[in-house]
Amino acid sequence: MSWGVRIDEAMFLGGLPKGEFLREFDADFFFDDQLGNVQNAARHAVPSGHVAAPPAEPAAGSDSSVGKV
Repeated sequence: MSWGVRIDEAMFLGGLPKGEFLREFDADFFFDDQLGNVQNAARHAVPSGHVAAPPAEPAAGSDSSVGKV
């Protein structure tokens, strides 16, 4: 790893609320692509960061010029 960061655990909670679990788990930090999950974790005093998803690619066979000027 070029940043010298080692991840020792990853947990996936599906659609469950994250904040209370992360607080009780004593998570060091939390990253998510859904802003609501990040805000929920932050309300429970868990250091949190939003990871913005890249723009979606147009579907195959769609007219990608629609809406462009």
